[in-house]
Amino acid sequence: MGAKVTVYSGQAVAEANRISTEYRRRIAERIAADARAEAPVRTGEYREGIGTRSDGDRVFVEDTDPESVFKEYGTVDTPPHAVVTDAARRYGRYSGWQPRG
Repeated sequence: MGAKVTVYSGQAVAEANRISTEYRRRIAERIAADARAEAPVRTGEYREGIGTRSDGDRVFVEDTDPESVFKEYGTVDTPPHAVVTDAARRYGRYSGWQPRG
């Protein structure tokens, strides 16, 4: 005797995200801590701006320093520090912006 099962992909993804939110928050905290430990310090804004944020079941590692994007990814005149990017890569697949060079 067999059974027919229908899996609704949207519902399955939503449930997986809900179940894994706390685990992903803990990973994000580790990423942020690693990035803060490696961040260069001139004024402290770049390092102190690194943190996490959640929006429902979405989890983010972010930097609130207004100039962090230039420090993280570099410019024509300055090399990237990429501390958040590199920390994220250590904990899983990273598909975001890439540092210059």
